Amino acid sequence: MTALNIATDIPSQINTVEKLAVWCGFALSNINPSMTAIEGVGYTERVSQAGVFYVQADVKHRALIRHSIQMSGDYQAGGAKIWTFAQELSNTALPAIFKAN
Repeated sequence: MTALNIATDIPSQINTVEKLAVWCGFALSNINPSMTAIEGVGYTERVSQAGVFYVQADVKHRALIRHSIQMSGDYQAGGAKIWTFAQELSNTALPAIFKAN
């Protein structure tokens, strides 16, 4: 697993759920750039993808983020919050660039 210390690893400038979501997307994409998962018969996809794209239709830049995270089967009857059943993608250390403001 990629260890995370909430008190020291998440930059203090992250003060909304949206900023946290983008931070997570780019962090997971950065540390797992070529890892893939089987998502269907004959179908694999990268486990994390993140990018910023210009959307001409509304003249805005948007972060598009996709994750494929394995879940413990216990989530169906475990009784805990669903995110507690997420399985780790790797044991790659979080790069320092993601910890700084």
